[in-house]
Amino acid sequence: MLRTRFSVGDAIAVGLVLIAAVLLFAIPFFSADDGHILVVTTPEGSTEYRLTDDREIILTSRGITLTVCISDGSAYVSESDCRDGVCKNSGKISHSGETILCAPAGVTLTVKGGDNGVDFVAG
Repeated sequence: MLRTRFSVGDAIAVGLVLIAAVLLFAIPFFSADDGHILVVTTPEGSTEYRLTDDREIILTSRGITLTVCISDGSAYVSESDCRDGVCKNSGKISHSGETILCAPAGVTLTVKGGDNGVDFVAG
């Protein structure tokens, strides 16, 4: 026989599932790791800069000049004389794992966070 009544046990089970779903959804917001270091990689090597120190970095690689700005805890490419300008239109990066790439210049900007041992978070 098919039961059509909604019991107290059903309400408790639905409530627990909803609470678990909200908690699982909220975990990334509370454990999000803001980046602390900007790693600038060129064909010549890598250099690290603190995102807490506001500065302007001028890079020349493969005949292309990039101006990288670090301000207010984020980094972005303010000027670039490469032909496509994708790096300039990439916006600001500030969280661990975010990257800006200028392929013609061979330059990669990557934010590296704290040493929590996590390389990737799925979900």
